[in-house]
Amino acid sequence: MSSRVSKATRYTLLFACLVFCVGCDQYTKKIAVEKLKFEPPITYFNNTLRMEYAENTGAFLSVGSRLSKPVRFFLLVIANAAFLIIVTGMLVFRWQMPLVQFIALSLLLAGGIGNLIDRVFLNGIVIDFLNIGFGPLRTGIFNVADMAITGGAILMLASWFFTKETDLQEKTPEPTSTETITPSSAENLTVEN
Repeated sequence: MSSRVSKATRYTLLFACLVFCVGCDQYTKKIAVEKLKFEPPITYFNNTLRMEYAENTGAFLSVGSRLSKPVRFFLLVIANAAFLIIVTGMLVFRWQMPLVQFIALSLLLAGGIGNLIDRVFLNGIVIDFLNIGFGPLRTGIFNVADMAITGGAILMLASWFFTKETDLQEKTPEPTSTETITPSSAENLTVEN
C-alpha cells in the first residue's frame, strides 16, 4: 500500500517536513540565543525538562569535539553535506521506497540541514538547548534538528526490521501435500455412497 502513494504526495510530504523541521529548528535556536545565552538553566516539570544554552563543536552528544578544527570541518561539514546529497538523491530517484523509509529519510535530511546551517554560519558550532531526564539520568543537550535525526533513525531501523520480518514471511513456503494424484491413480479412486 505504501508504494502506491503518489510521487506528488511524497514530495509534498518531503517539502512539509523540510519547512517544518528546519524552520522550527532555526527559530528555536534563535530564541535560545536570545533568551538562554548567559542565563542559568530553566527547568520544568520538577527538572524533567531543562533548557540550557550550549554551543556544541562536535557531533551528537559532543562526540569528536576534541578533534582538530580542520578534521571537524571535514567530518561535520564536508562529509555531512555529502551524506545529505546522497539522502536527497535517494529521495528523488528512489521515491517509490516504502513510505516509512521515505519519511525516515526526510527527517534525517531535515535534521541534517538544520545542524549544517549552524555549522556553516556559526564557525563550526551547533546551538543546543534542550535536556531531559529523571533524577541523575539525563540526556545530553540537544536541539530540534537532533530530534528529527533521532526520529528518522528510529523510523528507519523499525522499517528495516518490519521489512525483514515481512520478507521472511513471504519467503516461507506454504505447507503442501506430498501426495500427488496422477491420471492412473485417479482411475482407482472410487466414490462411496
